[in-house]
Amino acid sequence: MQNHRLYKSNRMKTYFRKKNPGAPASFLLKNLCDPEFPLYFLLRNLNWLQYEKWWKALSPRSRRVRAARIVAERVVFFSEVKRWKRMQDRENGIRPAESGGTAGSTVPEYCDKCGLCCEVASGLADFPCPCGLPERWQAIFANGLGKGHRFCPFLWEDNGSGGSTCSIYPWRSIPCRLFESDECDFFWRTPEPAGVSSEKNLLLIRRWLANLVNARKLPLASADVPAKSPEFLKLDRI
Repeated sequence: MQNHRLYKSNRMKTYFRKKNPGAPASFLLKNLCDPEFPLYFLLRNLNWLQYEKWWKALSPRSRRVRAARIVAERVVFFSEVKRWKRMQDRENGIRPAESGGTAGSTVPEYCDKCGLCCEVASGLADFPCPCGLPERWQAIFANGLGKGHRFCPFLWEDNGSGGSTCSIYPWRSIPCRLFESDECDFFWRTPEPAGVSSEKNLLLIRRWLANLVNARKLPLASADVPAKSPEFLKLDRI
């Protein structure tokens, strides 16, 4: 069994807030610092890329461009799902305090929220009928968010704990519903590079990401955030 460590991202989210006190309303910080934003899994995502051949073949500048794109796409889609869930909650009369990635559902007893089962960029888009999810999201579930993304588009973080939560659990696909402890054991037994979960490497990636994101160049959040990637990332020398 691999030693998969859960890394609490609350510390980094606090760092982002303190480092950029003049931009608390920026689109990037608002989402990166959200308790449910999958920052821990984003760090693992960027860490994993170091072991892929296509990533190694890129120049340092190209890696920064790719990483910025991955962050942008993840933040924008997270915000889109967040808004949709708030709308669903209002329609169903659910108060914000009761809302969450697994609201109204029971997580299996064997699940410790490690998120390994969701560290799959795409899946079989076989949803119950009626599904309730936008058709475009079903296609995104099937194809992922694009090159470089290594985990499910709907994977969120459980209150900055490093644990996982499913943002669409009540609407999840049939393969996800059929997932049981045997499949869970398979993911735990599947080896991964030792550096992916190491505290040292996560710290280095955290510093790299903090330097990559320059919040001073971010626009203030507007009432309607566009569904396309905003120009809020500045590439710094790292």
